[in-house]
Amino acid sequence: MLDFENLDPQVNLFVEEYIDSFISWDLILFFHENPYTVGSPASIAMSIGRLGSDIEPYLEKLADKGVLFREYRASDGSEVIYAYKPEPEFEKMVVEFKRALKDRASRLIIVSKVLQKEARR
Repeated sequence: MLDFENLDPQVNLFVEEYIDSFISWDLILFFHENPYTVGSPASIAMSIGRLGSDIEPYLEKLADKGVLFREYRASDGSEVIYAYKPEPEFEKMVVEFKRALKDRASRLIIVSKVLQKEARR
């Protein structure tokens, strides 16, 4: 049985605030590992092996939270590009999140939390 109390409190807070699905998990790690990426939902989706239509709502959420910069390229707002513009504190949280993923027990707790969030949707 997993002991949810054993997860680092900062990592737990990060998961609660930013990791609401495996898509947001993928996006955050992708941008963290490729910080100079600037792209459309379709190009980002291709990079992480997902569909553009699947990731667009998560890109929007991350932009709303200030993790990503969003720019409308076409005058009618039909073309949007995203770039990684995190605060230094967010970057520290991602590093701690990645560190927690290396520990089997912590990783299982995180996966369980994400699955619970996805089941509630």
